[in-house]
Amino acid sequence: MGLLDGRCALITGAGSGFGKAGARTFAREGASVVVADIDAVNGEETAKRIRDAGGRAEYVLADVSRVDQIEWAVREAARTFGRLDIFWHNAGIAGPGAVEETSEHAYDLTMSVHLKAAFFGAKFVLEEMKKIGSGTILLTSSLAGLKASRASPVYGVAKAGLIALTRNLAAGFAPYQVRVNAICPGPAETPMWLSVTNRGADRPDLSRAASVAQMYRDKAPLRRLCEPQDVANAALFLASDLASCITGDVMSVDGGLSVV
Repeated sequence: MGLLDGRCALITGAGSGFGKAGARTFAREGASVVVADIDAVNGEETAKRIRDAGGRAEYVLADVSRVDQIEWAVREAARTFGRLDIFWHNAGIAGPGAVEETSEHAYDLTMSVHLKAAFFGAKFVLEEMKKIGSGTILLTSSLAGLKASRASPVYGVAKAGLIALTRNLAAGFAPYQVRVNAICPGPAETPMWLSVTNRGADRPDLSRAASVAQMYRDKAPLRRLCEPQDVANAALFLASDLASCITGDVMSVDGGLSVV
């Protein structure tokens, strides 16, 4: 038996990176997975790979900066598989840069994709989870939410907001047996990593991305960066009954960077 047998999970940003690894991991553990992503090509590919491996998955196109599309994704997930047990808001975008480089549009978009989407996603999934008497909500925060982010203060504020939201939702949703936890990944070589390490450049520089990655490896106590599968494993634990007494927690997956 799998850890998530009989459950349905909706994962935003599941077309790549942490979300993709999580979708495939959840499916291997028996969950029916709804892959939500603004990137139709990668989102469909994630769902297809799960189905090809014998799992159950569907893709839904969703721009999580829009509340109406978040609600639609939630309703579609519940309609497709008859229930909704797990909501992992993992979708994210790279922050816009320093304060003096940040436009109002970039600020609003960063907050919408990370924090606003999590708030309203939780609101909509709670309605579905009340129907079955339980549920699990996971929010992807970041090491940048635990420490100051000089590279992108807006990104850091949005991710810190997710930590506060996690604790407030955990307290508010506990009477419905809905657990809420956050994961704080450290630097990881995902598709978003290339854009973050090359912010402001005319074109991506793979050598720069590799150089920054090595800098973080040297700093991390475990001398390694987290991989998407590390984050997927943490999410699996928190989503499963192994973590049935855990809510309001903030789990770091960063090779120890948060403690140095």
